[in-house]
Amino acid sequence: MDAEDIKRELSVTDKWVRLLFIVLYAILFRLAELVLIVTVALQFLWTLFSGTPNASLREFGQRTGDWLRQLVHYMTYERDARPWPFGSDWPAATAGDDGEETA
Repeated sequence: MDAEDIKRELSVTDKWVRLLFIVLYAILFRLAELVLIVTVALQFLWTLFSGTPNASLREFGQRTGDWLRQLVHYMTYERDARPWPFGSDWPAATAGDDGEETA
């Protein structure tokens, strides 16, 4: 690769736009970590006092985990489609996921 090839590659606007989105998604990833800590604490307290996990918190955790997976795939160039909120919709609940652990 010579200097002209490098110059041409550095001038591709799409690459710089992707970098901007990667930075934005990295910030959102960190914020999501805080939200998940709160969700985990609430789920623990709910289970502690009621004896069973809260279905809404469980579904939110599952959807948030799917979204985080989408972020990682986008940021590492595994996929080109941008995740929510700048591209795809928020992940849907997985059909048939009853939240039970499997051995």
